[in-house]
Amino acid sequence: MPFTLNGYKRGRAVNAKLTNMEIAIYAVCILDGILKRVHTEDIALKCFELAPDSFSWIKYPEYPDKEVVRSALVDARDKKCGVLLQGRSGKGLGQLGRTKAPPNPDGWMLTAAGVKWIKKNEKRISTLLKVRQPNIWRQELRRKLARLQNHTLFQNYKDQPKTFNPSLGDMAEYYQCRVDSERAVWEKRFSSVRNIAQAADNSSLLAFVEICREAVESQMGYLTE
Repeated sequence: MPFTLNGYKRGRAVNAKLTNMEIAIYAVCILDGILKRVHTEDIALKCFELAPDSFSWIKYPEYPDKEVVRSALVDARDKKCGVLLQGRSGKGLGQLGRTKAPPNPDGWMLTAAGVKWIKKNEKRISTLLKVRQPNIWRQELRRKLARLQNHTLFQNYKDQPKTFNPSLGDMAEYYQCRVDSERAVWEKRFSSVRNIAQAADNSSLLAFVEICREAVESQMGYLTE
């Protein structure tokens, strides 16, 4: 019986213990999806490289099947699977006609739950796929973690967590965005730092991100999720 995640079985399996969804999540991790969004086509190529029999066209097996990959990515985004990924395929216009906002870009990124899942399952998946286990602690990730942990704003939080009340200016400097950034920009920054904190098992940094998010919501009034 194919492996299931949280009791939710989706996608054809490459073998009896691994599903397309798991391979897709693994591919996003390999492609630095902890730190940034990865285009669907890049994920499709990586999945095809890892398990060509599961991610190829039927009539022309030498080509990767993007739709199979997209389906696996959407499954990983589903609440029934724990929301292990965030993102979308293709260009979403959203409220473009009314707000003149730019289209939502194609791309997928691990959530904090996805990072936690990868840490638990990467060895098993690597073994089943017969590939070298990826090192999620690449130099860039280590550098970003050091900056986040050593920053004055985070140190202030650690010194006085109960009374910590960051200003928008300080948070914008910490998260490397403008004070008047749109909601999507702030959310992207929060997601990135959450992932780094989860990869490092740093509960203090995770709590810090949530306090900052609440502070932005309070001061800007548009983060309501």
